[in-house]
Amino acid sequence: MEYPKLANCSPKFTMKALKKMGGFSVVAGTKHYKVKHNATEKCVTIPRKAPLKRGLMWSLVKNFLIPLGYTEKMIFIHL
Repeated sequence: MEYPKLANCSPKFTMKALKKMGGFSVVAGTKHYKVKHNATEKCVTIPRKAPLKRGLMWSLVKNFLIPLGYTEKMIFIHL
């Protein structure tokens, strides 16, 4: 499977992708978005400034989404 670059993603694009995946609630603060998984109550904070760097996006995928049970295929369809 060919992966997207995940570089220079905007925070709005990332929030839309998480909402499409379903099961997440997003709360917008002044400087960050707080993303909470509804079933497990796990949270992650994503800055609102654009662009999001590649390391932050890969950290979101590897450390937050994959442990929640999402497969790489499910993630990259929406990103």
